[in-house]
Amino acid sequence: MMRVLRLLLLAGIAVAVLALTACDRVTPGDRDTSLPPPIPGGVAVVIDEGDGAASLRVGQTMAVTLSSNFDWQITTLPDHLELLETKRGPTDTSQRDGGATGGAMWFVFHLKAVGPGEGDLVLVEAPEWEPERQLQTFVIPVQVEP
Repeated sequence: MMRVLRLLLLAGIAVAVLALTACDRVTPGDRDTSLPPPIPGGVAVVIDEGDGAASLRVGQTMAVTLSSNFDWQITTLPDHLELLETKRGPTDTSQRDGGATGGAMWFVFHLKAVGPGEGDLVLVEAPEWEPERQLQTFVIPVQVEP
């Protein structure tokens, strides 16, 4: 009888240790918590943080990725480009999962070349509540060939 009690006690301790180990908290320094912006499938050109020019053929798509604590808007869209989609989201898992407020957001502008031409895609960063207070401007030259 004593032997059975000891075995049950040891089994209980083993289960408790395993349960506590499984619930061990991971500190932010132990893993990468960044969330990259999602790039749409089939994109021919990706421009990160507004750096560079784009050269496309009609029908191809491009993505512009930016991050900011404020808002990014397209202020000039050339006639030969069509805005397909704009996405935004948190740059860190603590923002997404709760526990952190504020912080940077990523923005992805998905565009399609709809005709040949040249022109500048202009994006402006500004607070949502104060759009006239422009903090940054990116000018991206875009050339579309037939």
